[in-house]
Amino acid sequence: MIDSGEMKKLLQRRDFNWVTDILMKHEEDKNALMLMDQEENIQNVSYGELVTRSMQYANLLWDEGIHKGDSILIMMKMIPDLWYIAIAAALVGVVYSPAPLLLTSGDIKYRVEQINARAIFTDSDSRKSVENAARGYFLKIFDVTSEEFQNRVDVKSPEYSPIHRDPEAPHAIFFTSGTEGKPKAIVHNGYYPLGHLSTAMWLGIGPDDIHWNISSPGWAKWAWSNLYAPLVSGSTSFAFEQGRFSAERSLSVLENYPITSLCTAPTVWRMFLVQNLDSFRPLALEKCSSAGEPLNPEIISRWKKITGITIRDGYGQSESTAMIGNLETFEVKPGSAGKPLLQYDLRIVDDDGNELEPGKEGNIAVKLGTRVAGLFDRYGNDATLNADRFKHGFYYTGDLGKIDSDGYIWFVSRADDVIKASDYRIGPFEVESALLSHPAVAESAVVPTPDEIRGNLVKAFVVLRPGFKPSSDLARELSLHVRTITAPYMRPKKIEFVSDLPKTISGKIIRKQLRNLELERYANKRDMENGTLGGQEYRIP
Repeated sequence: MIDSGEMKKLLQRRDFNWVTDILMKHEEDKNALMLMDQEENIQNVSYGELVTRSMQYANLLWDEGIHKGDSILIMMKMIPDLWYIAIAAALVGVVYSPAPLLLTSGDIKYRVEQINARAIFTDSDSRKSVENAARGYFLKIFDVTSEEFQNRVDVKSPEYSPIHRDPEAPHAIFFTSGTEGKPKAIVHNGYYPLGHLSTAMWLGIGPDDIHWNISSPGWAKWAWSNLYAPLVSGSTSFAFEQGRFSAERSLSVLENYPITSLCTAPTVWRMFLVQNLDSFRPLALEKCSSAGEPLNPEIISRWKKITGITIRDGYGQSESTAMIGNLETFEVKPGSAGKPLLQYDLRIVDDDGNELEPGKEGNIAVKLGTRVAGLFDRYGNDATLNADRFKHGFYYTGDLGKIDSDGYIWFVSRADDVIKASDYRIGPFEVESALLSHPAVAESAVVPTPDEIRGNLVKAFVVLRPGFKPSSDLARELSLHVRTITAPYMRPKKIEFVSDLPKTISGKIIRKQLRNLELERYANKRDMENGTLGGQEYRIP
């Protein structure tokens, strides 16, 4: 794997292309992809085969009139072609945008318009949805699973020229998960793949690893840990196309296949720990990591007791690569995202760009000045949002945190999620973590609920673990439990037990939906027992 010194050299080159300068440097016979379908049939693709097939895809793009600067949408399941087309786009200079499989026709149309797509690459499962959404647009649609399409690729030359060499130009467009309003288009340049050296370092993966990232195609996290990080580090990227996610089946995969590294979201880690793990014995697992949202300390503790492996939390965004992480050489402080990684000069600053001292809560921001490999260029054409995020010589992440005297960064909340109750500012993550440390709680989401006297109260929506039932006694017990772990003012004064929490299709809790629900209930004085989520609410004095 390239080191930080080589990274700096590559970052200075104006003819950089990650395919030729990184991907093609690995041994051709080394296994690059290990892809398993629902019947657990495995297809292995070597680095040599990966490059050859991607070159053929690149020639097809060119012959179809899809050239440098054009944009394409990719919407398909975990098949090799997903990797081929993303790599081919880099060779030609085409801007690719991955799309989740569960998008509606309206979602697809929105993305087509946002990126000004010239073509959509899809498979037989998604083809109908794509065709319905594409009506009225001048788009080429390619079903990569059709025999006709594969025959067309087969006859293309396994060498592509001239290779695109303008790393300042757009390379990929991802979309945010939409937890706050419409998903935002995020434009990355050609240095973005190089920036994933920080992701590979955080994951701790190298040529001897088989790395499994449990993430659906279409998200930046898929690109992070299925495409770039493993292929930058020379690892094998494992993927399991299991259809609807099953925690039980995923745990079985870990027991039966030689996966050495696992990365997934907090939602999945919590689902794992609801299962019966008395006899769980992973075959080869050595490294575990978590991304997408902060991981609660209780989850880290429970998993280590069962497996002996510490889940190493990290922090990054669709707008970046891994920015903060717990490396294998670090002492893990449960609840902290770790320390800034490699190319990221991270600071905690106020709204005017003044750096804050350790322990003070403020904005998590990236110091600018030199090119930061992996940090995005802009949000589409949204001048207002760009001005809000790029100011005072920093990129403001939109997240709040604090740094301790050892240099560890602690995530507090999204800036929009902060609860203002009486004269206090409360981050929901700390309250949710405290709730999760109670044996009755499987998941929780904490939001403000309007109150005529205090302005807001802290409210928790709670999903119980099997064997526990809602009651006023349990609600009070949970509230007092939080008080024993956090500051007294943080304890929830209202608890509503629900069967599930609203989430994006990438698994992130949509707190905005819960906040809006509470505002609507307050405005309409709606009976809590007939809430939208069908839960039972208890107020704790």
